[in-house]
Order: sequence, then C-alpha cells, then structure tokens
Amino acid sequence: MGLTPASSTNYDIHTMDNVIGYYIYDIEEAEVAEIRDLLIDTQTRKPRYVVIEIGGLMSIRGRRILIPWNALQRGGMSRLDINTAMENIMVAPTPLVQMEPTRVEEESIHHFFNVEPYWIDEETLPKSGSGDSSVVKPGPLEEITEKLELEKDEQEKED
Repeated sequence: MGLTPASSTNYDIHTMDNVIGYYIYDIEEAEVAEIRDLLIDTQTRKPRYVVIEIGGLMSIRGRRILIPWNALQRGGMSRLDINTAMENIMVAPTPLVQMEPTRVEEESIHHFFNVEPYWIDEETLPKSGSGDSSVVKPGPLEEITEKLELEKDEQEKED
C-alpha cells in the first residue's frame, strides 16, 4: 500500500473526490486554505489526505499540511468543512517527507484530527473470498468502549 499525489499521476479520480482547488473552512466559517493536492491510495484509488499550504509568500513555499480525508465534510460549492479551528490546523503535525508520510506519522496526523485511520476500516472489514466472513475484528474504538464498560460493571459490583 502506498500513497501518491493526485497531481503527479493520471489516476482516474471519481468526480466527487476531485476537490483540488476547493477551499477548506473551519468551525468558525473562516477560510483556512485552498486544497493544493490529494494523496491517493495506489491500491484502492481512494483519496486519503488533502494537501493544503499555509504561510507561503510569493515564491516562498509555505508549510504543507495533510488533512485526513475523513476529517472533512462537504460544505457547499467548492468548499469542504472541518470541525476544528484554523489555529489548530496551523499546528498540525507534518511528515518529514511532506508527500510520503510513514505509518507512524499518519497515526499522529489522524490522532491530531481525532479521526479513525483509514486502514482501521479496511482491517475490520471481512476480506472478499475469505472463508469466514462472519469474523470481524473490533477496531480500537470498540475495544476501548468494551474496556470502559467492563470497568464500569466492576465498579458497580464493588459499590
């Protein structure tokens, strides 16, 4: 599995996913930045991140920030909304190699934006053609919820 910039490939991106040139708006309806590029999963051809640039001036390149695709919602024509303030986005973690994040860097980015990593969904879905499609591994959120419920039950028994 790898990621590649949409602008450097001739991938057939679904029209609904082609958001290069759209603007991102924060929770306070402030314009954050224009989407410069997308990072596309080379296997599934699904967008995984939008790429924005903040703080550039004339020919000086700004800081590139990757925002997880599932952290955004369609807001209107040529706009996507994110449920956080611009100040938070400006301090988001960035990969060392800007367009090639490692899995650890991706985990940090998803944690920062408080969204499930895209690979969690893929791991919990049954594989097509596998013999036992009824077995679905719980994701981290389900595991945490289950632990909290067990702790709550134990605490109630003690009381």
